[in-house]
Amino acid sequence: MSYTSILLVKEFFTLYGFLALQYEDILLVKNTALVGGNPRSFVLKLPDILQLHQAVVKPVAWHTLKLVPSVLKQSPEIFRFLKGDFQTISQQVFGKESFSRILVIPGLPASEQLQEQSIGYLKEKSIDGLICFPTVLAALINRINPRRVYLSQINELVRILKYYDFFREEQGSLPFGEK
Repeated sequence: MSYTSILLVKEFFTLYGFLALQYEDILLVKNTALVGGNPRSFVLKLPDILQLHQAVVKPVAWHTLKLVPSVLKQSPEIFRFLKGDFQTISQQVFGKESFSRILVIPGLPASEQLQEQSIGYLKEKSIDGLICFPTVLAALINRINPRRVYLSQINELVRILKYYDFFREEQGSLPFGEK
């Protein structure tokens, strides 16, 4: 698991008003500025994410792969956060309150049929929603103010890149054409 990917997702949630606790390769997040309601989509965009109350979030940082059904079926480690110690820590943090189980993934397959099969398989495995990394990155970049100093190394790096116009071309078309 890429520690950098976990940090990116953690910074994303933190910048949008969530408390984020890291436990191994998952994040336990709680919305401190809850707008109300629950997300209605399975593939979550920023407005949907901001409606999450609390969630266990597992970043899957396989940035060169699309999560097609065959990859999902051959990768039980993706779902390890749904049981054992992870389930125990989730219950300790959230108590008896319900929480969502969210995967942050590189992207879904291009084929609509494969997308539907992947989503169906994820739902069977008790996943409540997906966030694509381009959504996280675009929202993080948009939220960073290039004239402000950040304590987080991730946010400071994004700030510097933004200050020197490294995102100028992409800013008009964020989130980078999710695939």
